[in-house]
Amino acid sequence: MQLYLCEKPSQAKDIARVLGISQRGQGYISGENVTVTWAVGHLLETATPEAYGEQFGRPWRANVLPVIPETWHMVVKKETADQFAVIKKLLKKAREVVIATDADREGEVIARELMTYCGYRGAIRRLWLSALDEGSIRQALQNMLPGEKTEKLYQAGVGRSQADWLIGMNLTRLYTLKAGEAGHAEMFSVGRVQTPTLAIVVNRDNEIANFTPKPWWQVKAHLEKDGVTFHAEWVGAEQYCDEEKRCINQPIAQAVLQLCQKTGSANVLTAEKKREKTPAPLCFDLGTLQQVCSRKWGMGASQVLTIAQALYETHKATTYPRTDCGYLPLSMRDEVADVLRAVQASDPSVAPALSRLDRAFMSRVWNDKKITAHHAIIPTRQAFDLARLSADELKVYQLIRQHYLAQFLPLQESDVTEATFNLGNQLFRTRGRVIVAPGWKALFGSQQDDEEAE
Repeated sequence: MQLYLCEKPSQAKDIARVLGISQRGQGYISGENVTVTWAVGHLLETATPEAYGEQFGRPWRANVLPVIPETWHMVVKKETADQFAVIKKLLKKAREVVIATDADREGEVIARELMTYCGYRGAIRRLWLSALDEGSIRQALQNMLPGEKTEKLYQAGVGRSQADWLIGMNLTRLYTLKAGEAGHAEMFSVGRVQTPTLAIVVNRDNEIANFTPKPWWQVKAHLEKDGVTFHAEWVGAEQYCDEEKRCINQPIAQAVLQLCQKTGSANVLTAEKKREKTPAPLCFDLGTLQQVCSRKWGMGASQVLTIAQALYETHKATTYPRTDCGYLPLSMRDEVADVLRAVQASDPSVAPALSRLDRAFMSRVWNDKKITAHHAIIPTRQAFDLARLSADELKVYQLIRQHYLAQFLPLQESDVTEATFNLGNQLFRTRGRVIVAPGWKALFGSQQDDEEAE
């Protein structure tokens, strides 16, 4: 029997549908010589220190620390013990296991820790899914990886988990005991990630609480040339400015203002105009998507992840969200026509925008050397019902779609003029930009943040 081991029931249903099997069992779906089953996240967890000796139990004692297991023990989580029993039974019958969990480090751990715990010794292959639409699943089934190709992800995940355990279990006990000696009765939780993160938050909060605003002054000249009015800013000498080059000497700024008012005209010292070409922003990785959604709509990081996960799992509208890469492999250019066809089928209102795209245009997003475990988040090749999206899901989907479509529009071209002036024997500087060809920017209008274009 070939056994597909998925991370969650919804994933298993999608794969079973493509495999053409539909016979439901308790905790699995089966067909002729093939079965699909699923975990519910991690079904196992690392044993607590008490499992390694009574001396590590309560009451906690500092003299037995640190707890460093010679052999690590895993235990079955009580709340999902029934599903574990199903998988254990199926693993005994399997001649080959296809790991079909999420294509990342934790997905690898979820599957392999079960196989290790249950003593599975058969063949292993890896189904590496970047999207859960039917076309992507079929393509992944045709290109399954040998099991050893992704085994290092499991090793990395186990290393991370054990490091978390060693730091969390030992330092939580130590700090709680030390705090108790100082009169604090509560437990002090310490974690490899949570404690440094808490420190960053506290330090930032203290900076805000202790911030003292410092006044600074700027002199702006309103200049006119050939009927065109523009502003130029005074460039103060270093001794009058702070580290951000802002004047902190009010009498000096006031004196410069008076000089300018008496002068009445400015002499051009330098003037330079150059053409700048700006590429479209990359497609999204998860971190950038979270940042932009926070800036635009005030969404929290966990909210954006939940939405991106729903677009991927529930609606099959976008690809795998937990990626740290904003680039796309060159091989995916073969899918462009299918993706754009699905985009228009899902939302006919984008037809005018699609008609302006140059599908042959090679933006910087197509770069095999930049690809990590996953490519950027983009629309899938499967049309879906746009009306089923919530208001927030629609916003995030449109943002992901917008960045993908921008890859098929030319660079934005602008004429940038920089000039310096002598006004009252003081140096003034101005910088102006005139858009010559909007290129991809036409797709964004005035909605895009400058930071998005980086």
